Amino acid sequence: MKKLILLLLILSTTQSIFGQKQQLGFNLAIGETYYHTMQSSSIINEDVNGQKINIDLSLSCKTAFKITRLMDSVYDVVVSYQHLGMTMKLPNGSLTFNSDKLDEKDMLSSTLSAIIGKPFFMKMTKVGKILEVKNLDSVVAKIVDQSTQLSYTTKQQVKAQMLQAYGEKAFKGSFEMVTNIFSNAAVEKGSTWNITTKLESGMAATLKTTYEYKDKTDKYNLIIGNGKFETLDKDAYVKINGMTARYNLLGTMTSTIKIDVITGWIKEAKVNQSMSGNAEIKDNPSLPGGLIMPMTFENTSNFSAN
Repeated sequence: MKKLILLLLILSTTQSIFGQKQQLGFNLAIGETYYHTMQSSSIINEDVNGQKINIDLSLSCKTAFKITRLMDSVYDVVVSYQHLGMTMKLPNGSLTFNSDKLDEKDMLSSTLSAIIGKPFFMKMTKVGKILEVKNLDSVVAKIVDQSTQLSYTTKQQVKAQMLQAYGEKAFKGSFEMVTNIFSNAAVEKGSTWNITTKLESGMAATLKTTYEYKDKTDKYNLIIGNGKFETLDKDAYVKINGMTARYNLLGTMTSTIKIDVITGWIKEAKVNQSMSGNAEIKDNPSLPGGLIMPMTFENTSNFSAN
């Protein structure tokens, strides 16, 4: 009987411990530097006047985050890119750009290389909401403007493309997919909560995601997410790659994220995105009457703390 009572007491205590709610989020050390590596692969299919165009796009990125201050649950972070790479497989060939490639004739690789190690700044809450990213756009713009190989018009085009791929809005949107995942309230295994994120790189969109605290081990907490994308202000035109266009897209996102049990930092994550709809290019002298292009977009991104 004593053994039975002891067993029941142990079981009761264990259930009590593991059933307790906890506040998930970041617990980062001041002065420490954390790293984040991303590998992304996208397949873009477009229908241009009945002609199918397929584009494979691969991006690679390694980023360092040095925590300099914590005040009122907001971290001040000095951020710097450690590596940047891009490969595009187009119908007429492939293009590869890499920050490790030192070739003055390769303007885009040289620009990526010049960005490496340049500090920019971020404010992020303990639950992963990015409040501010600054100085990155000015770093990119300054590097492009310093080029003596490009005309003014080409510089503006390169600058716009670089900012769309690696600027402040692009950085915030891609990084928040694996940081803005925590509930403001304490949670337990099986808890769910909803988060809405605004995406502003290229085209404005919202991502509404339901997250679940799925599992816990001695090394990580597992969070899964299921979300829906929708473009905002579908009548608004934006400049993308020198064209004036507007988008009407819907899509989904699923994510599986393992976070360190002590720091809350992303140990590893996988994010899948799928979108479809239309892109409409505005009437212009080079394209009288404009153009409506049906398109689909599939993306898989893998993140790690390496």
